[in-house]
Amino acid sequence: MLGKKIGQNFFISIISMGLGILSSVFIARIGGPTIMGNIGLAMSFQVLVKSIFTHTVNSVHLKMYNENNQIGLKNYMVVFVLYNVLTSLLVLSFVLWNHFSHNGTFTDLQISLIVIFILQDYLMTPFYIYITDQSSKLNIIRSNMTDFYAQTLINIAKIAAVLLGESEIGIAWYIMAACALSSIYPLINLIRSDFGTYSLAVVKKYIRYSMTISTSTIAYGLLVSFDKVLLGLYQVSPEQIGFYNVGNRLGLLLMTLGISIGSILLSVFSKNATENNNDKTISQLSSYERFITISFLPAVLAASLFGKELITLVFGARYLEAFPVLILSILFAYVKILTIPYQNYLFANNSFKAFNRNSILFIVAIVFFSTTMAYFNFFNDLPISVAVALLLACLFERVLFTRDAAKIDPQIRLFFHPGMMLFFTGITVGWFVLNEFIPATNYLLSYGIRAVILLGLLPVGYLLGIYTKGDFYMITDLLNIPTGKKEVSQA
Repeated sequence: MLGKKIGQNFFISIISMGLGILSSVFIARIGGPTIMGNIGLAMSFQVLVKSIFTHTVNSVHLKMYNENNQIGLKNYMVVFVLYNVLTSLLVLSFVLWNHFSHNGTFTDLQISLIVIFILQDYLMTPFYIYITDQSSKLNIIRSNMTDFYAQTLINIAKIAAVLLGESEIGIAWYIMAACALSSIYPLINLIRSDFGTYSLAVVKKYIRYSMTISTSTIAYGLLVSFDKVLLGLYQVSPEQIGFYNVGNRLGLLLMTLGISIGSILLSVFSKNATENNNDKTISQLSSYERFITISFLPAVLAASLFGKELITLVFGARYLEAFPVLILSILFAYVKILTIPYQNYLFANNSFKAFNRNSILFIVAIVFFSTTMAYFNFFNDLPISVAVALLLACLFERVLFTRDAAKIDPQIRLFFHPGMMLFFTGITVGWFVLNEFIPATNYLLSYGIRAVILLGLLPVGYLLGIYTKGDFYMITDLLNIPTGKKEVSQA
């Protein structure tokens, strides 16, 4: 049952991600890298604020509901509104700081975009509350479909605005209208809901849990936004940020899959912890890692083999410098998604001290690696240096959380399926090394080798035991495809 819910969540999110990429293509090709850069910078601030407040209280509600399913929505909504007020004060302080600082760090256009994008989140308040409430009740399809409709409307608004020749401000207002429309259905359903009774003690508990988990959400916000803000502080042009954003965008979209799946696992792990069912949790962690690995690492390999052609075809040749950032962004998204369940595992098992400590260390790692790599510019390319820093920070976070999760249950390891990772890593690195010896004009040899790698991937992997029949049945089960199997044990 959990596998089907994760699978349904994954594939609905894949479609939504595809629409997000499509809208980015329109902005990149028609609007150009400068518009792409300014929009990306504003969205980075939006995501940072959303991560600090919105994701925090949403994650807390998932835990609170699993502890007491009679808790209702009234207390949750009170805390949510309180956080919106705090957000307003922070945004006002930021605008005043930029206005009175010497020359202003950000342009008036960028400030206007940042404010508009944060206002969009206010309109989405009923939407966030509704889908979180549905996730807490494990109504995953309803939650996912509501999110899918909202993301579809927003992406259609982006495409329409670009096709109509709107500037950055025009695009932002079109998205604002889509956010308002997306909140109508959730608002109607919330009005019909049982809000329960107000309790100051419960509100305080929400806030106390929020303070505990806020370190993790701040870290997530920094992970998806600090890079672009840092590039801006180093006076990288909006055009260059636009190139970076094209490469970085796919990694961020993929990471949203892990966030949505993580909301399911937090509810499940909380239930397992209550029932003291550790073996079930270990099995779920192993299956999750295997599913994500056989989904992500082939994508990394395909991007390594044909990423340049894909960028040229989709975005245009002028965005080719986004290729290294594309590979690095998919990798850090993969590592981050693998780590999310262990964050939820510690939180579900009330290991708040370890959870908090690791999240703070991750924040330090993001800032330290990013600023150090940018300052020394090890790769003589600021965007690439910053992208490498994010991958290093995510690997560091992985070590921290798996180490503390293993203290609760020694069965937990850094990676459950290292052989599969080594297999794909070896092929990918091997291709990059081999490609250095292939003449740039010998297209027949280059494409021939890449075709052999792709065609040989599944049979060679199967012969080496990387893939098993169990993987085939896992995928077909998730897709609800009848196979006629009776029972297959996962190797």
